[in-house]
Amino acid sequence: MDIAKDLALIDTLCARDFPAGHSGYHAAWLGPGDWPDASDCYAYEAAVAERLTDRWGEPSRWGTVTLQERIARGEVISEPWAMLAALAIDLRTWDIPGSDRRAVLAVADRNGEDQPRLRVFVTDTDPP
Repeated sequence: MDIAKDLALIDTLCARDFPAGHSGYHAAWLGPGDWPDASDCYAYEAAVAERLTDRWGEPSRWGTVTLQERIARGEVISEPWAMLAALAIDLRTWDIPGSDRRAVLAVADRNGEDQPRLRVFVTDTDPP
C-alpha cells in the first residue's frame, strides 16, 4: 500500500483529457487488490481522503440509496454515477480547483460477499 503512488495516480487522472466533445470519467482501483482484513480498506480510504481534503478542502458526502431507488424506478442516471451507485453505499466527492472536474472516492462494498475495494473516479459529469 503506497498512498503517495495512489495520489500520483489521482493527479494523472485529473490531468488526463477526456475524449473531445464528450463528458466523461476516468477510474482506477487504489490500494492492493486483496486486503488482509476488510477494515484495512476503510482505513486506507480514510487516509487517502485525509490527504485529498488537505489539498482540496472538505468533501461532499453522498449516499447512493436515492440513486439506487431512481434507477429501480427506471430513471436513466448518467455515468459514472450509475456505476458508483451499483458499487458503493457512500461516496466522498471533491471539486478540483481550477477545473470543471470532481474526484470521487468510493469503497466498492455494495456486494457483501466480496471483499471491499477502494476506487477513485475523476469526472466532469455533474452528480444527478
